[in-house]
Amino acid sequence: MATSSISKSLLTNVLSVYFVLTLIVTSVQVVGEYYDTKNMLVQELNNQQSTFSHSLARSLWEYNTPQIDAIADGLINIPAIAGLVIRDDTGRIVSQLGRTPPLRAFPIISADSYELPEREGVFGYYAKLVFEFSGDSTQVGDVTLYTTRDIAIERIKVSLYFIIGSAIIKSTFLIMLFSFAFHRMLNRPMRDMIGQIKNFRLDDLDHSKLHLRNLRNTEFLLLEQAYNQLVDSLKDYQDDLDRTQKQLLHANRKLDEQNGILEQEVARKTSNLSRVLVDLERQKNDLELRQESLENEIRQRRVIETDLREINSRLQESLSALERAQDQLIESEKMASLGGLVAGITHDVNTPIGISVTAATYIRDQLAEAERALGNKELTQAQLKKVFALSKESLDLLESNLARASDLISSFKQVAVDQTSEAIRDINMKQYVQGVIQTLNPRFKPFKPNIHVDCADDINVRCPAGAFAQIFTNLIINSLIHGFENKQDGDIDIAIKRIDDKLEITYNDNGKGLEQQQLDQLFDPFFTTKVQQGGSGLGTHIIRNLVTQTLNGTIEAQSKPGHGLTYRMTLSVTFI
Repeated sequence: MATSSISKSLLTNVLSVYFVLTLIVTSVQVVGEYYDTKNMLVQELNNQQSTFSHSLARSLWEYNTPQIDAIADGLINIPAIAGLVIRDDTGRIVSQLGRTPPLRAFPIISADSYELPEREGVFGYYAKLVFEFSGDSTQVGDVTLYTTRDIAIERIKVSLYFIIGSAIIKSTFLIMLFSFAFHRMLNRPMRDMIGQIKNFRLDDLDHSKLHLRNLRNTEFLLLEQAYNQLVDSLKDYQDDLDRTQKQLLHANRKLDEQNGILEQEVARKTSNLSRVLVDLERQKNDLELRQESLENEIRQRRVIETDLREINSRLQESLSALERAQDQLIESEKMASLGGLVAGITHDVNTPIGISVTAATYIRDQLAEAERALGNKELTQAQLKKVFALSKESLDLLESNLARASDLISSFKQVAVDQTSEAIRDINMKQYVQGVIQTLNPRFKPFKPNIHVDCADDINVRCPAGAFAQIFTNLIINSLIHGFENKQDGDIDIAIKRIDDKLEITYNDNGKGLEQQQLDQLFDPFFTTKVQQGGSGLGTHIIRNLVTQTLNGTIEAQSKPGHGLTYRMTLSVTFI
């Protein structure tokens, strides 16, 4: 396998980097020298223009063409000037010598003088010629001096030779220095080390160690020490191996002795094992009998499990039927409550409507009597005033009773719609609760309760209003039926407050209260204290479902016998 020299690779890499850096530095020096020389040429053109500008301006002012030509010949003979153009104030060329590209090939700058950038190897300097006469300055023309890249290169040719020659000499010296150093410090010690390693003999480790010369404190000294240490370790391993071989021979002899003993022990164990196998066979038969018994038991349990699953399925169907029946009972309870409202509101509406009909009939009779008197020409002013007065009183009575009937019907309509609907709408809590109470007025007649509503006027919420209507209807009806039994003038206090983003409602009556056992079952479905008196036991259950599910809130109740019943509800609603 062909190998490459480390010193050659390292020398190639180092010199490659050095050559690249030398080329870059030399190129930068050449470019810098060129641009410095170019700036010096432009400065010379500027100096020459300054020297001859006064003479040229006077000659142009005096139209002295021979003098202009003489000045142009003198300028073109200057080594730094490759061409020139002299124009008068009209832009006409008066004199043009040497290499003169058109001025329009350069960008035009609005200045009295400026440097012309390099175009196709030509650059120069432009200046206006101004003649001063009697204190006035007049532009009489302009002059443009050109020089070339060849002139700049000619000037820096010696410097270029010096720069390139210096780079070549330094590179040559560096190559020789690196080659000598690499040969002395890397190649020669490496060959010496390889030669000694090739003479390595496993049976003569003492003479196989490395002894390199002229190492000083280089990495080769560390390599020599590591290699010699490896040889010493190998020698120690050989000594350990010899001792281990002797120990192995001794162990083999003892192992042969142990084998004999083991053979005798195996024979004895074999006889014992035969007896054990007989016992195992007997135990196997017993296990098979037990397994057969367990399989019979498993089959019986599977039959029982199948029966249990069928029973569970029938129970699940019964539970579903009970849940549907419960939902139907809840809807029936809602409709029964609505039916009670309809009966009560019908009775209350009949009274103002009957009064309104009576008032309308009375007005019609008065107008008929006045019309008859007018037809008989017996109508007097006093009779007419009396008709007007009586008609006004009857109209006032008619208007007030119709307004009362309208209010009753509006309250009933909204509450009835809310109780049968789950629509979301905006309500004012105080006005809505008072509307529900007004709708329940027909149910208050036997009890005459005192209902107090403590609620701020600005509590407006967006919610399913029907839930609130059903909650307050059931609470008040429960207080009338259960709490105020055989009692009149009971008190009901309703407090509504906003706490942060929650609505807190406290409902309290001073009825007869509940026992602790009754309080524990208060929200259970079908629990009622009027079992034989028409109670369904779904009122408080409906209240809890509306609070916890529809309004996403909590409800709790407190009561003692003789101290009434208190509900506390915390609801999540949207305030507006």
